[in-house]
Amino acid sequence: MARSEALNRAEKMYLDGFPDPETATVEDLRAAYDNLFLQFTLPSSTEVSERELGGVPVRVIRADGASADKVLVWCHGGGNIMGSAHGFQDLGNSFSAASGVTTVMVDFRKAPENPFPAANDDAVAAIRAAVAQYGAENVAVGGDSAGGGLTLSALAQLRDRDETQPAAAVFVSALLDLTANGGGSMNEFNGIDIAVSQGSIGNITAAYLQGADPADPIGSPLFAELHDLPPALFLVGSKEVLRDDARRAAAKIVEAGGLATVSEYDDMCHVWPLFAQILPEGRDAAEEIGAFVAKGLTH
Repeated sequence: MARSEALNRAEKMYLDGFPDPETATVEDLRAAYDNLFLQFTLPSSTEVSERELGGVPVRVIRADGASADKVLVWCHGGGNIMGSAHGFQDLGNSFSAASGVTTVMVDFRKAPENPFPAANDDAVAAIRAAVAQYGAENVAVGGDSAGGGLTLSALAQLRDRDETQPAAAVFVSALLDLTANGGGSMNEFNGIDIAVSQGSIGNITAAYLQGADPADPIGSPLFAELHDLPPALFLVGSKEVLRDDARRAAAKIVEAGGLATVSEYDDMCHVWPLFAQILPEGRDAAEEIGAFVAKGLTH
């Protein structure tokens, strides 16, 4: 089947959006990553504010008509090096509009200035504070790419501390294994996936872990025990390097007696809901996530 013009456009935006990594500074890369997605402007009816949650800065994004009393706490992607709550605000708006709840985008600390486990610690603190403030039944959590790893790790850590879990969890193109040795899709699509490769995972792992073990379950939650977690939905592109991270995590949750499903979107690029304004499959994914969150927070 021919690839859609919208998908080609989204992938071209990815490829054209970054300076030469050989000469660019971390700040150059961060600015480019934010600017890539800030091309998508928010509706004037969307309410945006900034505050702290558990001592962590967050950007609160509420689409027109969305509940202020139910939240989706989201950890954005960017390898724990790039990305920001501001840069990912359109994604937050898509989820808020689709789910009818407020998105709380976590602005966790970034590497290399703040190495492992700083970002993980911030994810735990923000999710813990959201559950305390809103009530577990009113909180869903999620993350894309490396932010998906932060989210799954945070849930396992909160469980190990006998703390209350949120009601639902969502993961999009989640990076869950920093060893990049899972085989399968990691090998099959390395060099084909335009956004993620074994090499890029190795680069961000070095910058974030700074000598820590990449198999540490806090950094790579695929090596954590995945029992007693909230119902989980994993979305991933069928030809992503990270496809099998989603499959393996969902299988571990189910084997441990939990609920988890994987929704694979044919040929989609990494975290394709970021392009929901131009990509129909991005809108479809946001709607699927919204329905899952809304159902999880219904009581």
